[in-house]
Amino acid sequence: MDDVKIDTSKTLTLTLPSDADSNNVTVVLTHEFGDVVQASTAATRSAGGGYTITFGQQDSGIYTLNSAGKHRADFTYSISGTEYTQSQYINVYTPYLSWAEFLANHSELSSFESQFDYFEKRARGIIDTYCGQSFEYYANKSLILDGTNHKNLHLPIPIATLRKVTFNPGDSDAEVIHDYADSSLSNIEKVRQPFNFESSYYLRFKANIVQSNSSRLLGKTFKQHSDYKIEGDFGWRYVPLNIKQASDLLIVDLMNDDSEYRRHGITSVDMDTISFSMKGSFYESTGNIEADVLLTDYTLFLMDYII
Repeated sequence: MDDVKIDTSKTLTLTLPSDADSNNVTVVLTHEFGDVVQASTAATRSAGGGYTITFGQQDSGIYTLNSAGKHRADFTYSISGTEYTQSQYINVYTPYLSWAEFLANHSELSSFESQFDYFEKRARGIIDTYCGQSFEYYANKSLILDGTNHKNLHLPIPIATLRKVTFNPGDSDAEVIHDYADSSLSNIEKVRQPFNFESSYYLRFKANIVQSNSSRLLGKTFKQHSDYKIEGDFGWRYVPLNIKQASDLLIVDLMNDDSEYRRHGITSVDMDTISFSMKGSFYESTGNIEADVLLTDYTLFLMDYII
């Protein structure tokens, strides 16, 4: 699976032993949440048995790969009248720190340019694990969650813009109970939380509106054994400054191998006897105290998930 930076172009190639029937190869791009990112599109024949497709910038200026997450590209074609499908996968990610930002602070480390993406990825993994969340952005996506009979619905990732909520999507009693474009369907709201610039891990029914467009009483809880499709923009619109600063510190550590011992939980080494002292709680740290402090406000604890 290839890593691709968000808001950049990516070309995929399908290589077959011979040309597909009528050179007809189509591709559908799907996000890991289940949303179709690009509907069936014809691939371009590049050589005998070779077909390519580029997911790039659209006429609107928005890139096809404008959301983080894993994407599956399904190539469909026929050989001698038999239809086949082959899938390729790419992982779209948001860098927490760019090479230009890093170099502005560490011009003495300019020789690491070719390795920067590798070190940035490692630092990003450390931060995500330590914080219990990632700082990615998922534009125009949807999630289907089960109700819990609580007044608040906890989301696995924060939502930045809430557009629509559908009760029991796909069922005979399916019903839109919130639509940001319809003032008469304003039943759900985000629970405001600090640090997220109006992004929230929780949705709730508004206290003064408990009826849907068909006047069916919904109550004030997300009903258990009922599904709710949440549509909107998820994740973080931006990478917080503290996350950028922590990334900077960790990348420098990794480049200088300052974490060689600390990443194994070693706090001291006596080279005379080659004895090591181990820290029992080393999993609770990034290995850099300054980075730990910067990440404190963005670290999720178990209590955050209790409703």
